[in-house]
Amino acid sequence: MKSTDLYPYQNIFINYCRKIQNLSVSSIDMINSNLVNFWKYYSVNSSNDPNINNVNSSDVRDYLIQLDQQEHLSKKTINKYLSYLKKYFIFLTESHIISNYPLYNVKGISFKRRETIIINWMPYITSFLGKGLHPETIKLLILVAQGYDLDQLLNIRWDDINSKLSNTLKRYLINNLDFNKTSNPYIYQGKRVDKYTSLDRVTSIVKKDQQLIAFPITPRKLRQSYILSIVSNPSLSDNQLLKILHISKKSLSYYKFCANYYHLVPYKDCIK
Repeated sequence: MKSTDLYPYQNIFINYCRKIQNLSVSSIDMINSNLVNFWKYYSVNSSNDPNINNVNSSDVRDYLIQLDQQEHLSKKTINKYLSYLKKYFIFLTESHIISNYPLYNVKGISFKRRETIIINWMPYITSFLGKGLHPETIKLLILVAQGYDLDQLLNIRWDDINSKLSNTLKRYLINNLDFNKTSNPYIYQGKRVDKYTSLDRVTSIVKKDQQLIAFPITPRKLRQSYILSIVSNPSLSDNQLLKILHISKKSLSYYKFCANYYHLVPYKDCIK
């Protein structure tokens, strides 16, 4: 990135738009303005030194969300800005400036209806015990409700969690774990090996129970709703949130933004 560039490879990209794409001056000005704004946003929100090779689809989606939420741009304008970003990253990819095109999963976003996320389901886990759910599903609810992130789920053992649970949930786990080989089995205990080796196995089983629960129960969605349940609690300070969630200040800022952006509905309001 040259010192005169306001975003990486600005001069050569604008030259490409002018000489190869034959775009008008007004079109180039609009593209340029949007890319300057995007790079300012990314530079502020990047956890490390801003690097064009590290931009991913989530970064772009977050940028589009803030255009809607904070700048109140129309859907048409936001999707136009997305087309500018795609043009830029296609150029960088085809010119072998970056190794991977980061926007394959960004195909246009509708802002007519914001996603609804069910929160504060954690106190109601015992109410799911009589619904015929797979043990993997109940175990997932229990572990996520205890604050474990996705990288930790398969490594949690009985001794890690039993003192944190109600007697009802303790009895459930005792009845769905095998203590014959060890007094401290993994919660996601394998039959041939000590534990599950992939979260994909959990996800595939949990999906079979989705119709029985009123909110998304994939590991990623459950973790998201758990975090937003905690972040949306107005009685907790930022320091308390960081201590409870074990996340970075940057991540906390992102989730606080999400808590304001998404439509959050407490689970108790979904119970008929």
